[in-house]
Amino acid sequence: MKKILTTASILASSLSFADVTRYIFEVPAATREERTYIANFGFALDEVQSDRVFISGTSYDRDLLNRSGLKFIERKYQDRWEKADVKAGTYRSYNSVVASLQNLASNHPEIASYMVLGKSFEGRDQPMLRISGVNPGQAESAKTPAILYQGCHHAREHLSVEVPLRFAEYLINNYASNESVKNLVDHREIFIAPIVNPDGFFFDYTNGISGKNWRKNRHPNSGGSMGVDLNRNYGFGWGGGGASDDPNNDTYRGPSSFSEIEIQNVRDFVKSKRHRMNSVMDFHSFSELILYPWGYQYDDISNAKDVQVYNKMAHQMASWNNYTAEQASDLYIASGVSVDYFYGELGMTAFTFELSPNSMFGGGFYLSPSKIESVFTSNLKPMLYMLEYADNPARVLTESVPSWLLNNLDQKTIKTASYEDLIEK
Repeated sequence: MKKILTTASILASSLSFADVTRYIFEVPAATREERTYIANFGFALDEVQSDRVFISGTSYDRDLLNRSGLKFIERKYQDRWEKADVKAGTYRSYNSVVASLQNLASNHPEIASYMVLGKSFEGRDQPMLRISGVNPGQAESAKTPAILYQGCHHAREHLSVEVPLRFAEYLINNYASNESVKNLVDHREIFIAPIVNPDGFFFDYTNGISGKNWRKNRHPNSGGSMGVDLNRNYGFGWGGGGASDDPNNDTYRGPSSFSEIEIQNVRDFVKSKRHRMNSVMDFHSFSELILYPWGYQYDDISNAKDVQVYNKMAHQMASWNNYTAEQASDLYIASGVSVDYFYGELGMTAFTFELSPNSMFGGGFYLSPSKIESVFTSNLKPMLYMLEYADNPARVLTESVPSWLLNNLDQKTIKTASYEDLIEK
């Protein structure tokens, strides 16, 4: 592979950042090595196809592509859902998400409580819901197995908020009527944190249909740029490939590992529960993928049993949602990512779900809100599957999938508010 150039080595002059018009850049790349070479310039590879990648960027990215010597085709970015039928609903705003979680807690105090991972850089809650039939003190003494579902490391990935949020609604609304759901909730401690990046999400959110295409958090950088890619800021493997050292890039990793308060909060919470928390599901969009470690290197996990667990779980879940299951670095190298930290540092079983669609030309980061429910439904079994095995993921190697999970679930549409209630006032 060609020598990797750093962003600093190819940017010899000051660039103008006045033009924030978005473009789509199509760059030829047929192997993971070629994709990694492109990613190492600081680009977020928003879509990967067999022979090319697509990058959503600005004139800054065009200039960087020209200076890098990469061949590319440029297209004008279009918000494909700007004329979507609003009667189909909208993505919930930050305030609506917080209100939804608080309402669930206040209406079902016997199994739900509102919490926060912590405060963001700008002082917003990183909202979280605890769901369990076991009270906190008993859960600790009984070492009740715990699991974390989290979304929205990247601000523009609004669907990654809705899916874990709707899972919380599903568990609570079906607790009294579904014996299998009740059994899980009564024997697990479930934490759902749908917005890891509240400042970025708040900034990106516009009309509940589209957004500003913002990826990072809102921490000002030296030099006048803004934001750190929170899913390049975790400590394990930090500073490697596929994460930029240039604050202007979408994959800027930050000045040091765990430099961002939002990721410090995730780290501290998970470590506080690690003695009984074995699993994490991390939701992103888009591409329809189930990814597992490693992301920072091409080598496989060295522990043969862990490899078996990951392969078994990933392919079982993929059989339900029809996603592609693979090691994260089969796409391209990306360092400082959540799944590498959770597994490499803490020994947890962690998956990244890249939700629908499978292409930016089918909705991209702003999939039509009319599709939210179907995406949630297609991922319900995988989420319940992770919950079933939260006590010991290695059980998948010796036990059959429970019959209740293989059978058709009650997947009726769950609504906690009318469309009018979700409109921004």
